[in-house]
Amino acid sequence: MYLDKPITLRNTHRPSRRRGGPRSRGGAVIVVALLMVVNYFVFFRGGDEPAQKDLAGAMAAVGVAPAAQQAGAVQDGVAPREVDDFGQPVGRKLTGEIKRGQTIMNALRAVGIDSHSAQPIIQAMSEVFDFRKAQVGDTFSAHVDDDGQVTYFSYAQSPLDLYEVARTETGEYQARKKKVPTRVDVAHIGCAMKSSLYESITRCGEGAELAATLIDIFAWDVDFFQDVRDGDDFKVIVEKISVDGRFLRYGRVLAAQYRGKFGEYRIVSYRDPEGREGFYKPDGHAVRREFIKSPLKYTKVSADSQTGIRASVKTASPVIYTARANTPVWAVAGGTVISAGDSGGSLGRAITVKHDNGYTSTYAHLGSIAQGIKVGAMVKQKTVLGKVGSSGDADSPQLLFSLRKDGRLQNPLKLSYSEGEPVAPEHKARFEAEVKQLIEDLEATPVIGVHERRS
Repeated sequence: MYLDKPITLRNTHRPSRRRGGPRSRGGAVIVVALLMVVNYFVFFRGGDEPAQKDLAGAMAAVGVAPAAQQAGAVQDGVAPREVDDFGQPVGRKLTGEIKRGQTIMNALRAVGIDSHSAQPIIQAMSEVFDFRKAQVGDTFSAHVDDDGQVTYFSYAQSPLDLYEVARTETGEYQARKKKVPTRVDVAHIGCAMKSSLYESITRCGEGAELAATLIDIFAWDVDFFQDVRDGDDFKVIVEKISVDGRFLRYGRVLAAQYRGKFGEYRIVSYRDPEGREGFYKPDGHAVRREFIKSPLKYTKVSADSQTGIRASVKTASPVIYTARANTPVWAVAGGTVISAGDSGGSLGRAITVKHDNGYTSTYAHLGSIAQGIKVGAMVKQKTVLGKVGSSGDADSPQLLFSLRKDGRLQNPLKLSYSEGEPVAPEHKARFEAEVKQLIEDLEATPVIGVHERRS
C-alpha cells in the first residue's frame, strides 16, 4: 500500500554529544509511539473525518499538539504565519524601511520580495493606508513562504499607526489598522523664562513640540521675538499621550497662561454644544484675531535673535527679524498672493499677500518659497509661505516684514486688530462653569525657577 503523500520526519533538536541518556531514550519512545499511532490511523482507519479527530487526540496524548495549535489559533479567518506539519514556521522573515527616494514597491524589492508577490499586498493595504503618505524611516516586515509568497505583512509609520496584512484561509489578503491602546494624562506645567521659549521649555523637562504649540495659541497676543523677557513665566495644562508607558506626544492644550513685562494672557479651550471649538479668554472673547503678532513660526531662537528687531515704536516702518536660516515664515492673516519670487532687487526673494480691508503684507529676504505659493494662490492665516534666508542685500539670515494699508506703511508692532466671534450669549453660563476649574488649576500650578532644571 502506498501513501498519497509521504510523511516526512524532521528532527527539530540538535544532536547531543552524550548518547544513551534518559532524555534520548525517552525521546525515542515518544517517536516510536507516534509512528505506531500514525500508521494505525493512516493504514487501517483511512482518511475519514472521525479518524482525523482520533489522530489529533492521539497526538495530544503523546505530547504533540496539532500544527494549527502550535502556530497559534486562527483569528477572524486570518493565519498570521504558515507552518509545516510539525508546527514549524515555513519560509523566512524579511524586514526593511523606506529610504529616501524609494516607493514601497522599490523597498519591497530591495529586501527580496518580487513585484508579483508585492502587488496583492500593496493593493490590500490601499484600503487602510495611502502609500503616497509613506515617509522616510517607515518600517515593515514580511513573512515569506518557501514559494516566495507573502503570508503576513506589517507596516509601521509611528507607534500609533500600525498596519498589517494577512493571508486568509481562502488565499485572499486582508488588511487592517491595528488598535493600539493609549493612555492620556493631564499634565500641569509651569516654567520661568530664560533666554527663549524653547530653551526654557527644555530646561523644565518638556519637548520642543510643546513650544511650537504655545507659539501657535499665543500667536495673536505674544510675539516671542520681542515680548519675552527673562523672568517671565508660562503655565500650561496639556494632555500627554503615552503608549506602553512611554511618552508619545502632546495632546490638547486645555488652558495656558503667559505672564510677563508686557502683560498677562490666559487662554482656555472650549467646545460649545454646536460643536464649535476654539481658544478663548476667560471672559469668553475669542483669542483669534484678524492678524497674528509675529510672521515667524519657530521653536529655536537665540537671545540675540530676540533683540534683533529694528523698528521704531513711533513711526511706521518695516520690521527686520534676525532668525536662524530656514526658520518657517507664515502669513499673518489669510488672503491672496499677489507676488512671489525673486524681486531682482534689494528685497531678494519676496512674497506679498493681499488681505481684507485694504491690507497687504510683504515678506522679503527669503531663502526659499514654499511649494504652491504663487500668484493667485489663496492662503490661510498661519500658512507657511517660505523660510528665512539672506537673499537680496541681506548679509545674514533675516526676514524683512512690512505691513501696509491702502498702500501706506503701518507699524505692525503697534496695531490692534479686530477679533473673532466670542462665546455665544446663550452658552456663556455653560462656558464659565467649565473654565472655572481650569483657571483655578492654572493659578495653583507651581513654576520652575530660572535657576532650576528638570529632566
